[in-house]
Amino acid sequence: MKAARILTLSMLALLAGPLAAQFGQNIVQYDQYDWNYIQSPYFDIYFYGDDLSLAEFTSEIADEAYRQISDRLNWQIQKRVSIMVYRSHADFQQTNVTFSYMYEGIGGVTELLKNRVVVPFEGSYDDFRHVIRHE
Repeated sequence: MKAARILTLSMLALLAGPLAAQFGQNIVQYDQYDWNYIQSPYFDIYFYGDDLSLAEFTSEIADEAYRQISDRLNWQIQKRVSIMVYRSHADFQQTNVTFSYMYEGIGGVTELLKNRVVVPFEGSYDDFRHVIRHE
């Protein structure tokens, strides 16, 4: 009985170590965003500031990509998908949507369990179109 208790406490101590290692590695947020959103038939597009035109562009591209993919795969989404659009990669790196840091090479993040896509706009509409279709 005593050996089982010692083994259990040892296992708990070993498992707690990696959790403590994450302390202090939070993502720094320099700005606060006043989020707005628009709706399309399948998506909720979240944006901040005066980027309504970028949100509308995102909506058009996402709807077009969804129609093509759903026709090709004969599949329909069951739940609305949220798309969060950041104005720049620097703003995107401040997101607290995921627990990991968004390095420079990351063009977007799709979270299947939360039905959410997070993308930065980096100035090129063609590149942004590619990222939306990819995510």
